[in-house]
Amino acid sequence: MKKPKSYLLLILFLILLGCLFASRKENNGDIWQSVLEQNSENLVGSKLVDLTHDGKDDLVVVSKDGEEIRLEVYTVIEDAPTLIYQDIASDNHAGWRWYYLTTAQDHQSYILQYIPEIWNGVGMYRFEVFSFDETGEKKILETQELPYDSLHVSEEEEAILAENLEDFKTAYEKWQASSTPLVVLGDDPLTGETFDAVLEE
Repeated sequence: MKKPKSYLLLILFLILLGCLFASRKENNGDIWQSVLEQNSENLVGSKLVDLTHDGKDDLVVVSKDGEEIRLEVYTVIEDAPTLIYQDIASDNHAGWRWYYLTTAQDHQSYILQYIPEIWNGVGMYRFEVFSFDETGEKKILETQELPYDSLHVSEEEEAILAENLEDFKTAYEKWQASSTPLVVLGDDPLTGETFDAVLEE
């Protein structure tokens, strides 16, 4: 019995589509390899993850130069690697910048940035969950910040501050629980814990 012509055409279309997809993946692989080679001297680790939510992997690169650790995110725009985000983290000052890869309820990948900027009992706790659009523009999913001053508060204000800290901690730890560390260094005054984790190859 002969198979319908439309059935054979569908098989041919799927084969061609598979070849095209494989070619695109290979090309992106070459693109990412070129980025990693440029960063090879100071490269600590890298990860492919879709942070632009376009169905294609983007590249997260962690490199180290002296005490500074650099986080960079690249995407492919017009068949070329494009740097869309960069920041420096260090454990030699009070304003740590910690980064995680996290997943939201939409099952998409995001970056979680946590910054406890506390100097001598005064400062700000902040976290931000974000991704990027296809052009590399930052898209914030959630952000929270809490001013902190343990030195110039009354007993009543101290109780309110403690309650606000607990609410902030709960919101932050909700994201942290489903996250993979990229750069997490230094002391966290919110929990009293010390961390030393950097994405590795």
